Amino acid sequence: MKLLEEPLWRSQSYDSTRHTTCTSGSDWAGHANRLRFDTCFYRRTRFFGVDMLVLVQRLYRGTESFPLLAVPLFILAGQIMNHSGISARLVDLARSMVGAIRGGLAAVNILTSMFFAGMSGTSMSDTAAVGGVMIPQMVKRGYSAPFTAAVTASSSTIGIIIPPSVPMVLLSAYMGLSTGALFAAGLVSGLLIAIGLMLMAWWISVKRQYPIEAAFSIRQLGSSLVSAFPALLMPVIILGGILGGIFTPTEASAVAVAYGIFAGMVLYRSLSLRALYRALVESAVLTGAVMFVTAAAHTLGYTFTYQSLGQLVLGPIAALDMGPIGFLLILSIVLIIAGTFLDGIAMMFIVVPLFLPSVQLLGIDPLQFAMVVILCWGIGQQTPPVGAALFITSVISRVDIIRITYANLPFIAVMLAVLLAVIVWPAGMVMSVPRWFGL
Repeated sequence: MKLLEEPLWRSQSYDSTRHTTCTSGSDWAGHANRLRFDTCFYRRTRFFGVDMLVLVQRLYRGTESFPLLAVPLFILAGQIMNHSGISARLVDLARSMVGAIRGGLAAVNILTSMFFAGMSGTSMSDTAAVGGVMIPQMVKRGYSAPFTAAVTASSSTIGIIIPPSVPMVLLSAYMGLSTGALFAAGLVSGLLIAIGLMLMAWWISVKRQYPIEAAFSIRQLGSSLVSAFPALLMPVIILGGILGGIFTPTEASAVAVAYGIFAGMVLYRSLSLRALYRALVESAVLTGAVMFVTAAAHTLGYTFTYQSLGQLVLGPIAALDMGPIGFLLILSIVLIIAGTFLDGIAMMFIVVPLFLPSVQLLGIDPLQFAMVVILCWGIGQQTPPVGAALFITSVISRVDIIRITYANLPFIAVMLAVLLAVIVWPAGMVMSVPRWFGL
């Protein structure tokens, strides 16, 4: 067959009324089969005024970012530590530290989540790992099932606030921020949420007379600390390497995976090849879900920007002539409401672009804005009908979501208090640690 004498695109004419690229039969004269026909090379469809070809390109570009390479690796590191039996050792350490107070197991649950947050990077891994160990124990000791589930769900939010955090990696890549600086900015808020949740759990436990665990023992604390020390080194290596300038967050995620395999197979000798395979499979499934939502939400956010929806949203807000605090309060309300029916990733790519221009106009620090988004993201995970932490906790505890949500209201109030502190006092809540490390 004789090949075409010229590129096919040169013989195409664009019909703007039909939104198709058509090839006339006369343009094919002199070719092998000399067929005469009027055909359409491809049909160009428009969605909300945007060419579908552009949307496909945006779908691809939604995940075409080097910092996003850290997402699957941090997820894999958390799954490896989970399958290595690290959760039980962290629970023992937390029990030896806070088990002697009233409602000690609730405090153990929260403290274990804080420890695990420095390894997993996602609240879903935190909920599954800690909830699977702590919920049966707390129910057996007489804690009400809704309270137990609420403690587990609320404390899992620490997983996306204390670094390494997959949502922080996604948001920093989208906004062009330093991932290390955003990691450092989340430390104070994460610690305050953990302390606030433990105080709230203690107050509820005192009112309901929940049991006290074994008396405090220095020997038991030392023994459990030695057992959990290799696991506790992972967040130290990750944060120390990033904040010390030894490696980038993407490189840190690879180091975390390597250390997790070393700790599980060599130090603890509890990670078998079969368990490693399960961790790889679960990480691949979770990564696929995260990346698909990221790509689709990025495309939808581009469509909203193309249609100038930001002007429609920001017009009434700009007319109010408010300052940074008022603007961030309204932003928080919008994000929390959106978080009740949107996944956190979708919320970030759809809602956040609408407010970014006003952030620049009002002179709000991007790190403060990012921390407000992350905290609202975490609160959204606690609210039905699309609360990921609620669904996982409900499955483990076998308590319906409505009862968990009602029991979770005091803990959500703690998160709202920390969010308000971030809005009102960014210098201490957000900027202090990054400035200390020169980020």
